Amino acid sequence: MKIKDILVAGSIVIGAMSITSCSDFLELKPTDAQTSETFFRTSVEAKQALVGIYEKLRSDYNGANPNEVRMFDMAMGDDAYVGGDPTGTDMPYFQDLSKFRSQTNNAAGKAAWDKCYGGIQRANTLLVNYDQINFTTAEEDLKNNFKGEALFLRGHYYFELARLFENVPVITEPLAGDAWKEVQQATPDELYAQIAKDMAEAISLMAESAPEGEEGRLDKYAAEAELLKVFLFYTGYYGKSELPVKDGVVIVEGESAVTSLNKTHMIDYANDIITNSGAELATNYADLFNENGDYNNEVVFEIAFANTGSGDWGDYSYGSILCQMSGPRGHSGDILKSGWGFMSPSRELESSFEDGDLRKASTIIYSKDLIDSKGEVYQAHYNFTSMHTNKYTTHAWNEAESETPLNWGQNYHYIRFADVLLMAAELNLDTNSGKALEYLNRVRQRAGLSNKSSISLEDIQQERRVELALEGHRYFDVLRRGLDEAAEEINVSGYTLTPPSDTDEIYVDDNGNNMTGDIGTAETFNVTFDKTKRGFLPIPQVEVDLHPTLIQNEGYR
Repeated sequence: MKIKDILVAGSIVIGAMSITSCSDFLELKPTDAQTSETFFRTSVEAKQALVGIYEKLRSDYNGANPNEVRMFDMAMGDDAYVGGDPTGTDMPYFQDLSKFRSQTNNAAGKAAWDKCYGGIQRANTLLVNYDQINFTTAEEDLKNNFKGEALFLRGHYYFELARLFENVPVITEPLAGDAWKEVQQATPDELYAQIAKDMAEAISLMAESAPEGEEGRLDKYAAEAELLKVFLFYTGYYGKSELPVKDGVVIVEGESAVTSLNKTHMIDYANDIITNSGAELATNYADLFNENGDYNNEVVFEIAFANTGSGDWGDYSYGSILCQMSGPRGHSGDILKSGWGFMSPSRELESSFEDGDLRKASTIIYSKDLIDSKGEVYQAHYNFTSMHTNKYTTHAWNEAESETPLNWGQNYHYIRFADVLLMAAELNLDTNSGKALEYLNRVRQRAGLSNKSSISLEDIQQERRVELALEGHRYFDVLRRGLDEAAEEINVSGYTLTPPSDTDEIYVDDNGNNMTGDIGTAETFNVTFDKTKRGFLPIPQVEVDLHPTLIQNEGYR
């Protein structure tokens, strides 16, 4: 969404959403449009507007360009290769990102920009009209909850922009007339101060649990968990000890407002989640990504996807396009169905798992296993490593009967309790190493691994890698360590193709490639992290061309 298209006050059009009989809070479809002057009157309309803000969470195929956080992690992180068509020309904008040579007209970046500002626009529209909504006396909690969720979601979309683009405009109300022409980029401090304010205020307003039958709505613990991520990324990347808060915020009732959040505040938030949220580690790691995965009690922040049978390749298809992207090309068996061959796990990720780690089988599935199950080979994608992700993919149990590519209804676990435990371990490391070790070992125990007797930051970083692999966190975890360490982790030079693990002819395709080893040219597996770009995407060139105040990011000028 171009900044000039941020909805103008007095002529705001909002997609009215009608609640269906489905229990999923987000299984909703736009039914008509109204202006803000006639729309915001009752709690029912407030809820419809709130659903519109939520809807952007799963807009991962915006403008027919895949764009959500896991896809950028796939492209720029070191846990996977982009893959796609064997020619290497499939979705070239991701291929460019994977080599840190993106052009300023990168289609995926533009789609992510549009999605986030679309969500922000919807949040601003609801919030600026909030005081005119007539909540009844009995709806006071509802009034607080809806406002808190809108604030939190706005903060979430700004955090996505902050991690992807860094230098973006902060807009907190609809713009009138030509005001869009004067919009300027915020500094990172200003941007993160707004994010922190939105999320901290939201925590004080949001409910402690979603209403029964409305799975998919977020509660205060989701906001606390993402605020931990915001704090760790901001303080890590920018070398700060505190997270600024715009205009200050009261985080403890009866106490004075604070203008920054420190590690003690974050530990308090983490303790609240761990002690009071009711979230817990799933007994079996595999259950997070199989038929039992959706709305698993381990998930703190869930993004719902749905099989609606839609054939719309635009922004109103509610299935997960990442699942379609990740499946093997031309293979349809009892384990996985056919996909587009993206997100090929790296050999470095493969070797990161300790012997006996139960998480590996749920993270990586080998081509050999798929060939054995079906009895025939399939098409090797670009940068083929003989592996596919086994988390968010074309699971046979999830196959839709019609319009399959657009209707993979597997939810995305954006923040899990295991993630919270590992963030809490990191926050406690310097002041309470015993508690940090306890949290780390809880995660390791579930993975079938022995307890560690001591703990270091490197231990936590390693555990985060294997616990959260291919879930959209690795690149940002590495980036927040600083550009030098990011380059050390991400750079690949002198790559050597891994030979086949099995020489039986059943694994050899029509081109003579053995699919139990790496396939391709070794040079294409090499990566050089470009520190001049500072780890961020370019501001979409159409925005820079249109808005005279916008300045292109470093490394792209």
